[in-house]
Amino acid sequence: MNTEILKAALLGTDRHMPEIPKGAPEVYAKIHALPTSKEDRFLKMAFASLLYEEAGAKPLVIDSHLPECPPEPQAVVTGQLAGWVQSALADQNDVLLSFLIFRILQRNEVIQPQLVPTMLDKALEKKYDKQKLLSICGTTGQWLCNLNPRWKVLRDGTAEEENVWETGSMENRKAFLSALRKTDPNAAITLLETTLPQENANNRLAFVQLLHDGLSLADEPFLQKLVTDKSQKVKETAIGMLRQIQGSAINRHHLDCLLSMLQVREERHLLITKKKKVVIAEDVTPDESIFKTGIEKVSTEKGVQDHVFIAGQLLSAIDPALLSNQLNISDQELIILLLEHPAAKALLPFLTSAAVQFKCKSWALALLHRGDARDMGLLDALTPSERLPFYLQFLNGNAANLFAYLLEDTYSLLPERLAEQLLDHLSKFPYHITQVTYQRLALQLPVGIMPVLKKYADDPRQDYQLRYFKNQASEMMRMVELRKNIV
Repeated sequence: MNTEILKAALLGTDRHMPEIPKGAPEVYAKIHALPTSKEDRFLKMAFASLLYEEAGAKPLVIDSHLPECPPEPQAVVTGQLAGWVQSALADQNDVLLSFLIFRILQRNEVIQPQLVPTMLDKALEKKYDKQKLLSICGTTGQWLCNLNPRWKVLRDGTAEEENVWETGSMENRKAFLSALRKTDPNAAITLLETTLPQENANNRLAFVQLLHDGLSLADEPFLQKLVTDKSQKVKETAIGMLRQIQGSAINRHHLDCLLSMLQVREERHLLITKKKKVVIAEDVTPDESIFKTGIEKVSTEKGVQDHVFIAGQLLSAIDPALLSNQLNISDQELIILLLEHPAAKALLPFLTSAAVQFKCKSWALALLHRGDARDMGLLDALTPSERLPFYLQFLNGNAANLFAYLLEDTYSLLPERLAEQLLDHLSKFPYHITQVTYQRLALQLPVGIMPVLKKYADDPRQDYQLRYFKNQASEMMRMVELRKNIV
């Protein structure tokens, strides 16, 4: 009706009187039937339209019945913990919220119903947390997901995943394939065999790279087909993965080539004792076919001879336990001999790569005891207690990566001595980690560290860096206290 009134106002009532549209309120028809002038009727219609606009519209009548929310079988979070969840959501404190979610899941409880809508929105924002968030939303969350199309995709993940491989975004497709690879590795290979030829080169590369997780000999036939892929990057990735698979044709070829170059000899020492040494033969020329499997023929490192560079590349792809067995020597003896080799410095990156990939404890320990290791993957070959003496060597120049390694999803408390050493380092170099990392660190600090934190927080010195660290120490004290109060 407003459009008709505007048209009449612009053209004048002599040229156009508002036409009453179908479904308009009855009052307009009554005004139109009045025995008055056009101007009078037009003004009355305009006034009625204004009143309707100010008053709003009649509510829609929906003839449907919402199902009732079923009763919640799990206990609902109450007290301080409920208050902290509400505060973390309101403040958008994701570090604290993640910890509270972890605790609620541990307690097998659910959040209060009034917080569920906000938490479901969080689940949409952070899809990697969606199952955890949906779990703590309990029956109320499932009920709301059935009613709201926006949240429906969260329910068990089924609605989102049914057609995600065909219609989802690239990130969703990668997440789907990654999850499938973990639950059913063979199904992931079958899926790629069927659909990979239709993908572009970038997509093929991204999907193939996801196969690193759970790589096994069963993947060899599929990867072997990719060696002839049109994309050079896909081809190189497939060859690299075949090199890693112990027992694959390429890997066996690498082992044979390495054994032809590497020898363990015994030589007399001081004319009395015999001493073993590793020799890398300079006069052994590898078969040309080896250079079609990702091995570079000419050294790219200054001062490193070609035969040493080739041997190093081969070493990085062979399980130390298998190699030492072939050489009739223990893996511990072998790493010692390799580190005594004149070209040990050039071999270090390759030895590290093998120790990390195959989680060889003896090689990892030998490399860490040198004190110049840079790959924290070496720590994965050790038990938690065995790692303790080596953490600090990664602090200088690598602090952010070390904290990322230490701060894990189970929030296990750090040993008190290690916590003190980390805080000592941060007091001198407070900007080595971010404010978020400080908060995250606090959630893994033992309660016994509180006097140390208080000492830093109360330090009377006022230089710029120390003031920043004092503020972080005060916040960490609050977080440590908060964790202590959450049973």
